[in-house]
Amino acid sequence: MSVETPPNTDVTSAVIDWLTSPAFPDPHLEVQALVRHLESLHQPGVTKAQFHRCIELFYSRALQLCNEFRQELRRMQLPLEGEWHDSTGLLTNALLRIAQGFERVLAEASKNAIRTQRRLNETASARALRLLSEQYIVSFQSGREPEIKLWKTAQSLFHLSRSEASESLAAGSPAETTLHNYKRLLSLAALDPRSMSPAELDWAAEYVARICGQMILQEERPLQLDGAWHWINPSDSGEPQACVRQQPPASGPLLFFTTQPLARRAAELLARHEGGRSGPELEPAEAFPGVQPASLLSGMRQRWHAPPKREHPRRKQNYGIEACVGLTRIWRLLRNRAGEAEELVSHWDVRNESPGGYAIMHVKGVGSGLSAGTAVALRRAPNDPWCVCVVRWLRSEGEGQIEMGLQIVSHGAVPVQIGFRNGAERKAPMVDALVLPVLPALRQHQAVLAPSGTYTSRRFALVSDVDRLYVAQGRLLSLDMQTANVELFQFEIDPYPL
Repeated sequence: MSVETPPNTDVTSAVIDWLTSPAFPDPHLEVQALVRHLESLHQPGVTKAQFHRCIELFYSRALQLCNEFRQELRRMQLPLEGEWHDSTGLLTNALLRIAQGFERVLAEASKNAIRTQRRLNETASARALRLLSEQYIVSFQSGREPEIKLWKTAQSLFHLSRSEASESLAAGSPAETTLHNYKRLLSLAALDPRSMSPAELDWAAEYVARICGQMILQEERPLQLDGAWHWINPSDSGEPQACVRQQPPASGPLLFFTTQPLARRAAELLARHEGGRSGPELEPAEAFPGVQPASLLSGMRQRWHAPPKREHPRRKQNYGIEACVGLTRIWRLLRNRAGEAEELVSHWDVRNESPGGYAIMHVKGVGSGLSAGTAVALRRAPNDPWCVCVVRWLRSEGEGQIEMGLQIVSHGAVPVQIGFRNGAERKAPMVDALVLPVLPALRQHQAVLAPSGTYTSRRFALVSDVDRLYVAQGRLLSLDMQTANVELFQFEIDPYPL
């Protein structure tokens, strides 16, 4: 005859005391306490009822901590410093573990192991999916890939919530909130957060939370698997895939969703913004450093409307390369300032390459200051010309280690200074920039790569003194790229300067 383990009231009392006490002002101490008490909750002797009561209380505490971390990470670049790197790792692991705690409660409830009402089941799944969304955001903000168990846990939670949900979901009901949080996670995944800076991702996450309910999610296979349709397999741990990038299996239980309604909603806001009717929603804000909301939303709309296809196959490589990171440093390097070349260049290893870009890694010695959208110049040998790229994604799994995916924007560049006309005063500060040559595969005109926020009007002054003094007036033709760090626009020399 088995003997029941007596309830471990001492452990749960200590956990509840902490959960009901004020949070530590220091987020690093708070996340350490969160992990410690979460570990206590999984000790032998904690009953199912005690576990259920405590895991509910962990939700609010963890969500509050996520808000603090996300706001701090907005202002950081990769790789994170030691304490922040360690703390974000602790937080993301804890968030997944709390979500799995809710999954355990739901699984036990469905087996009548504990008495839980249907409404409570649905509330638990909604809260767990919200925490998984937070885990997803913080992971990418800190340069990590989300835990491999994230999508498997999300699928399980969604399935458990639907098993008892009615077909008609009242607005604001727990079941409707579960569906909303699941759509929120899918909407974020469709954006490829790897390509955003921490501040851009946080802005995008807040916008997604407001409109994700409009996404269409279904079990039926669409007639046309193109455009904005995605699929996900509920029975494995894979992330959602765009149908244009990877075709779904011909059979098996799959979920399909389209982000086209989100693209339409974003397009409507952008149209109001262009007409001066959007209000402050798309204006740059100090709370999101470096973010150009209109440009960011335009990129989000494009990705929701037509997910990019992989145009070139990647080839694995393993050779060394010189890199100069940051537009200002590249400008100084190309100016051939004496004695500066060595301090401006770092050494990286190429992991793979394609005609359109590279993936490069640096294991140690990289300073901070990296984020998606940063300019990087590369060359393989000292006599080779510099290839100018823009960071498309970043990964930083280990402290001090960084991996970057780069998109080539030019083979060669000329350092110049430019200044845009500002209204009637016609006064414009001159900023350091690069003139990029024509690249037939990408553009038919010369282009300028400048700090984000430089472009303010159609005409600008251009000054170059590399070999001889050259002054001209340029006329902007198209703004092709705008990130939190740089913007790229095509131009022509104006034959009739004003």
